[in-house]
Amino acid sequence: MAIASESDGSGAEANGVARVAVGLAVFVVVVIVVAYAIFFVALAIGGDDAISDTWVGTQAGFSLLGGLLVSLVALVLAIVAKVRQERSKLLWLPLSVFPTLLALVILAELFVME
Repeated sequence: MAIASESDGSGAEANGVARVAVGLAVFVVVVIVVAYAIFFVALAIGGDDAISDTWVGTQAGFSLLGGLLVSLVALVLAIVAKVRQERSKLLWLPLSVFPTLLALVILAELFVME
């Protein structure tokens, strides 16, 4: 009995670890974008009072911290996939999400937070 392998359309097979890493990275990007869209809409409508000490600010903070942790897991899985030489066109995403989020957090702490 042969097991059909999934392909990303380029002829390169995306195996399990690479597929999970890409899926986690996509999940993190979607969660961060939705959380901060809510955050910035609330900030634009209600000002500082709408985001300080409310569920909006808490949700944005927790999504960023959770996103950092999950993107770190995706980064480790992507490195494992690279070591195993699994081929995936989208493997760049989990390799870049964690460093990007970490850089944004550091820049926000340096220049935005008081």
